[in-house]
Amino acid sequence: MCRDNVEIFYITPMKAEWINAFILATRDTFQKMLMLQVEAGKPYLLSEDMNIKDISGMIGLTGTIKGAVVIGFTEESALKTVNKFLGEKYTQLSPDVSDAVGELVNIIAGYVKKFVQKEKFGISLPSVARGSKHMVYMPKYAPTIVIPFTSPEIGNFVLEAALAEGNNA
Repeated sequence: MCRDNVEIFYITPMKAEWINAFILATRDTFQKMLMLQVEAGKPYLLSEDMNIKDISGMIGLTGTIKGAVVIGFTEESALKTVNKFLGEKYTQLSPDVSDAVGELVNIIAGYVKKFVQKEKFGISLPSVARGSKHMVYMPKYAPTIVIPFTSPEIGNFVLEAALAEGNNA
């Protein structure tokens, strides 16, 4: 909705249980699929000056929860993560690394359903973006919450979520 060339939008509240579900799904995915312990840090709102992403996997949600979720890595942490995930030895970002990052966000989003069983939502196919300190522009109807994660083995990565109440799926 525009008025005098100024965009106006309504920001809906994000339920803490949704963010908690993504934190749990991320921790469990890394523990079960990569045999890694990852620690969630204090969430914050997305800003360009706090951006670490060199590669990101993105997925959309529709249904009773709508929005988008991103898992973002520095190049170094992405390579360590994907090498652990695939049992390979990648030394640079490649199509295989991109595919693995996309698959990780897909697994995490699918796993969230275990933690929010009363919600009915679908997930899109994942997509991946690469580029030094790139920004992923999230839906404007919800704030983008960033959950930083760290692991001694792979370093730092982030999970970004912009979620709102949607329609019944």
